[in-house]
Amino acid sequence: MSLFKKLKDVSIAKKLYFIVGAMAILIVIELLSLWFAVHTLSSVRAFVGAEGLWSKAQKDAVYELRKYNRTHNYKDFKAYREFMQVPLGDHITRVELLNKEPDLDIARKGFLQGRIHPDDIDDMINLFRRFHSNKYVNRSIQIWEEADTVLLQLIPIADSFYADVNSGSPSVEKQNRWMERVDAINGQLTKLEDAFSYTLGEGSRWLEKMILTILLTVAFTVEFTGVFITILVTRGITRDLDEIQKATDKIIKGDLNARAAVHSKNEIGKVAAEVNLMAEQLIASNKELEQVAYIASHDLQEPLMTIRNYVNVMEKQYKHTLDDHAAECLTNIGYATERMHQLVKDMLDYSRIGSDKKLLFLDCNKEVSYVLNDMDASITASNAKIYVSPLPSVNAYFELKLLFQNLISNAIKFHRKDIPPVIAISASDYDTEWLFAVKDNGIGIEQKFHHRIFSIFQKLHPDHEYSGTGIGLAHCKKIVEMHRGKIWLMSKPGEGSTFYFTIPKV
Repeated sequence: MSLFKKLKDVSIAKKLYFIVGAMAILIVIELLSLWFAVHTLSSVRAFVGAEGLWSKAQKDAVYELRKYNRTHNYKDFKAYREFMQVPLGDHITRVELLNKEPDLDIARKGFLQGRIHPDDIDDMINLFRRFHSNKYVNRSIQIWEEADTVLLQLIPIADSFYADVNSGSPSVEKQNRWMERVDAINGQLTKLEDAFSYTLGEGSRWLEKMILTILLTVAFTVEFTGVFITILVTRGITRDLDEIQKATDKIIKGDLNARAAVHSKNEIGKVAAEVNLMAEQLIASNKELEQVAYIASHDLQEPLMTIRNYVNVMEKQYKHTLDDHAAECLTNIGYATERMHQLVKDMLDYSRIGSDKKLLFLDCNKEVSYVLNDMDASITASNAKIYVSPLPSVNAYFELKLLFQNLISNAIKFHRKDIPPVIAISASDYDTEWLFAVKDNGIGIEQKFHHRIFSIFQKLHPDHEYSGTGIGLAHCKKIVEMHRGKIWLMSKPGEGSTFYFTIPKV
């Protein structure tokens, strides 16, 4: 908590550097732990391989000695000595590593003589020294020592054998006794090799469990510490931003007495103070907001412009010091202001629909052309293609133009990103009514939303995807129903939409 209090007034950039630095250190710790685990397991694997080399060389040495017993050929005795070099090399390493201050060069040369791969030697030596006191490793070393003791008994027997063969009068009886002794030694070594393999297997499983425990502990510690530091540092940021968001939401909804609590002196604290100042300015600018009609026509627009101006000022003044989250909140304030501005305008339009009950004889071709002229900029920007079939003249209210405008505007707004919008406007003549159709190739609408979208303030997409107030189609429905007609649509996601509406013939 003391650290949190010290950090709350630190700039957001420095807080981010702190988090990144702490996470980097923790990741290094985790990587070092992983490196240790990999090398330890690799050492165990190397010892398993070394045991196989030791055992095979010992068996081959006995085989060559037996062969020499039959052939008395020096090549066989020489082969026996060559095979013996493998376990004798491992013997040199074991004896050296058991010294208090071992000569590691001697230990390495011993393992090289034992045909251990050079890349594995240092890891095997480290494993031997680090885990020497472990019961499995210690027991394996004891078995290794016992096997070495038994194996060394072969040397004087083989030397006596060799001397007897080269004496000129070899004794068959002596040779048979020696071979019986060799067989006995081989049997002892086989049991010791099995015991060594079993003990080493137990030890390797213990090491795997221990290493897995270490890795899981380190990983959990790293993740927990990282999350804790992130929460500790971002808690103040999030709290301040939430305060700003709550205050601005209330201000947008008309609660001009709402204030954002200022908990720090960093960039976000300054934004909170500016929001509060903005609220004070709104109150000062809206003392005349007591008459609803006047609010809707003039005074409500003025504070919205004030908010927008203050947002622009804050964006320019602090855009280089705010972090992404704070900048996003400020952008949301500006967006909400623009949305409220548009919402007020749309609500005024909505409330005025039907205020003039005078029917006019309107040429729909001209009304649509007026709409297309007004929307020329958005049509050009979207590369929209609009095809208008000959339309009838109808007895209608002047809001009919707004009906076409909203449907065409929606068709352009909700077009698919991969292709430009294509819109077709047509009309069909029925006995008692005209059936109009506005067809597009846009994103389409799921069946379950077909009725919902005509209700006021209904939106199917978040503002960051498609902006709007959710009033446009409610306008359309009110205009159509004012003519005693109906409006509906046919649409599937990804296949575009066709909006139909009827205008009765008078």
